[in-house]
Amino acid sequence: MAGNFHEKRKEARVYFSPEENIYGVFVFPDFGQFSFSALVMDLSMGGVHFTLRREDWNSLELGRQLVLVRISKGGDVLCDKTLSVTVRWVLDLPMVNSISVGCEFDGLPEDGRKLLHSFLAEKRAVCQDSQSGSAC
Repeated sequence: MAGNFHEKRKEARVYFSPEENIYGVFVFPDFGQFSFSALVMDLSMGGVHFTLRREDWNSLELGRQLVLVRISKGGDVLCDKTLSVTVRWVLDLPMVNSISVGCEFDGLPEDGRKLLHSFLAEKRAVCQDSQSGSAC
């Protein structure tokens, strides 16, 4: 990735460690509602970054439309709004066994925007305490 990658960010991101077990459930709207679950690495009002094991890799090429239908931590649902996303980048390095995918939200509906904003604000508040052990 380019050296100025972070400079292009429009929105502040919240990072999650793998130990936090934050998962997103994504749906391929054009494949008969086929879905998959992926570990969420970071999230902002602009988009989401997740990882998949290489063997779970499907056709997530640039420009692919997906729908994020749920974000959860263990059995707790953190966000259950339907949010449309577009794949903007894919990082597939041979030395690791997972693939990273970055998606941009496509026109967040007002209720989805409010819920996501609330969730991110809550996470940032926990990070301010920095005793949480989370990635922030």
